[in-house]
Amino acid sequence: MIDLHCDTVSKLASVFHRGDLMHNPYSVDVERLEKAGALIQCFSTFFDVGKYGTTRRDEKAYVTANHMIDVFEKNFRLCHDKVIFVKKCEDIRQCMDTGKTGALLTMEDGTPVGNSLEKLQHFYNRGIRLITLTWNYENEIGYPNSNDPGVMASGLKSFGFQALEEMNRLGIIVDVSHLSDGGFWDVAKHTQKPFIASHSNARSITVHPRNLTDSMITAIAEKGGVIGLNFCPDFLGTDGKSSIAHMLQHIRHIYQVGGEDVLALGTDFDGIEGKLQIKSCDELYKLREALLQHKMPERVIDKMWQGNALRVMKDIL
Repeated sequence: MIDLHCDTVSKLASVFHRGDLMHNPYSVDVERLEKAGALIQCFSTFFDVGKYGTTRRDEKAYVTANHMIDVFEKNFRLCHDKVIFVKKCEDIRQCMDTGKTGALLTMEDGTPVGNSLEKLQHFYNRGIRLITLTWNYENEIGYPNSNDPGVMASGLKSFGFQALEEMNRLGIIVDVSHLSDGGFWDVAKHTQKPFIASHSNARSITVHPRNLTDSMITAIAEKGGVIGLNFCPDFLGTDGKSSIAHMLQHIRHIYQVGGEDVLALGTDFDGIEGKLQIKSCDELYKLREALLQHKMPERVIDKMWQGNALRVMKDIL
């Protein structure tokens, strides 16, 4: 399988962390990824930029993002014989040939880039291959999803268009999860490559600004992108539970609206809390079994599990 989003590195970067990338008490580690038959796990270098206030936020975020990458690299070295750091298509082929798990490094929130294409190049050089343009705060790229209609309608900023073009050129996957609706449509109109929503669900099923409207689902599909199913209880339903039943509703809807080539996984493991029916990466088989029981064609499940995300990665990397 390919999972487009987890926040395990954030856990490992905490001063109170336990374990390491090979084995830890959280939701994702190499031992369980191997058990799950993982092809690639995307590891986000996430941290809450809101804690920095607004003064020199970009500079502080730049330093912290580099620290997060340092933490990932330190942990990667502990299990380098079992994991391949995925930066190019050849690395993916090596994963498939050797059976090793691929680790693709991502950035959730473009704030560390500031308004500098040089910093964007810097993070590319350090191995970042996917950037979620915003998190829950405005940055130099654009605006976040919001319950404020004015913020939600706001599009990419001037630098956001420059960053989009440069990400297309470099080979960095553009991720619109957390982005405002206005920003989404700017990306959809101007990107020259497929773009993704790494960890978002269907707004028609659960009304939440983090989820995608039907027209958004269609737009991602038409651009050849994918949508990673998010396991967060708030994005799946209104009862505070992350249940397989809720997941099936969103999968069916996204499948019906966007087709079989847009489905993917974006669990958000180690970034979510609550009543989780699937608590870790080695329990993903439960969702696959449920899809089979509900007569989802195995061909479609295989595409959701890895085929669609793999296509996008090969196209952009």
